[in-house]
Amino acid sequence: MKAMPEYTDGVFKLYQIEEDNSGDFPVENLRGTGMKIWYRELSVYDTTRAKLSADSVEVTMKISIPRYKGINSKSVCVIDGVQHEVYNAAHVISKDGFPETELTLKTAVTDREVLKNDETGTE
Repeated sequence: MKAMPEYTDGVFKLYQIEEDNSGDFPVENLRGTGMKIWYRELSVYDTTRAKLSADSVEVTMKISIPRYKGINSKSVCVIDGVQHEVYNAAHVISKDGFPETELTLKTAVTDREVLKNDETGTE
């Protein structure tokens, strides 16, 4: 009997990066999606970390969530108050046949401001 995947390592808030071009120069802010998603932490192998580090990408963690195709490189996961940018989102089938999304997260380039009073009611 195949066991359903468990996502019990933590929960994150999902945000989308939004560019504001109303000023003299563009500013990136975060717009809340209103989604909180449970995740399971995966191992980041040294070879993967070394390859990405050579490209100046600092991988903070790799996580697995139930399949969700609304996440892309313009998404930010806030875990324990820390912003992590989505470097890669791979939609896979687990060894037990369940659809999942594996996210490779990296250090945020900058700590973006979360927009207040957005239409989703978050923050």
